[in-house]
Amino acid sequence: MREVGVLEAKTNLSSLLDAVESRGEEILITRHGKPVAKLSAAPETRRPPADFADQVRAFRTAIEERRGVDFEFDWKEAVEDGRE
Repeated sequence: MREVGVLEAKTNLSSLLDAVESRGEEILITRHGKPVAKLSAAPETRRPPADFADQVRAFRTAIEERRGVDFEFDWKEAVEDGRE
């Protein structure tokens, strides 16, 4: 594990992030020789948010087709109804 001081980390953060992202390095950030933080890759998500959004859209479409329900929502109309 590579060690860098706080000042070096601050100055070279972009290149340190590149090392973590591309090579999987872990970097220990120290202050006066004592560890204060560790820079490492973020854990992978179970599925990308865009994929989840596509699944929600597909689910809504399936319900609309099976039940004849329309999920279209008119925000302007709802706001106006709330003002009455």
